Amino acid sequence: MKISNLLFIAFICIVKPSSGQDAGNPTNRYWQVGVGLGELPVGGSFKPSLAFGYHFNDKLYAGVIYQFRDQISRNGSSFNAKATGLDGLVSAREEVARRWLLQMRYTPFRNAPYLSAGYVYNGKDREAMTYDVRSRAIDGETYEGSVNIRQSRPAGGGLALGIGYQYNFRNGLAINAEWTPAWFRGYPQPKYSFSGTAALPPDTKAALQERMDEAFKSSVTNLYKVFHFGLSYRFR
Repeated sequence: MKISNLLFIAFICIVKPSSGQDAGNPTNRYWQVGVGLGELPVGGSFKPSLAFGYHFNDKLYAGVIYQFRDQISRNGSSFNAKATGLDGLVSAREEVARRWLLQMRYTPFRNAPYLSAGYVYNGKDREAMTYDVRSRAIDGETYEGSVNIRQSRPAGGGLALGIGYQYNFRNGLAINAEWTPAWFRGYPQPKYSFSGTAALPPDTKAALQERMDEAFKSSVTNLYKVFHFGLSYRFR
């Protein structure tokens, strides 16, 4: 079993015995520190993160989430590799850069989801896709050989607005999940490089790039954002 899955199971076991919220233990004037995941631990993904903040009262919280760099072997589950439409994928490996979010949360009433607003920044992400040696048809033409595609998303960020939920246990522990993207920044423009033994002409490379761009901008997960699933501890 992968270490990411073991940590996820341990995470659930820690919070399970402390079921129920304590009405006498509000978040008014509490510090909060936590750890978490930047992606759910499935398909080889595991992005550790740290979180720290302060509850001014039961409604307002200010804090920061920092997510470390990660490398993920997505292979056949790669969204970008599927977008090419090419057969013969050997591997798809992604280098996910660090991310951080400086945020304010507003929880309108206890047990309600909260609104998250602030500034999000994502570093430069890269994905390398390798396709085997074969004869393959691309846009009506046949090419013999291997194809390598490297897609990168430039670093950037912007004002962000999202939603999340935090569940507070009576022993000071809390679990929360949130998704806060930079809607107003729009989609970043990926860059591409092509290599391999297949002699792809410029117009064929441009067609592949256009196809991948269209798929990239069809998914809101490609916005600059922070997704966080974490375990925290509240204290004074």
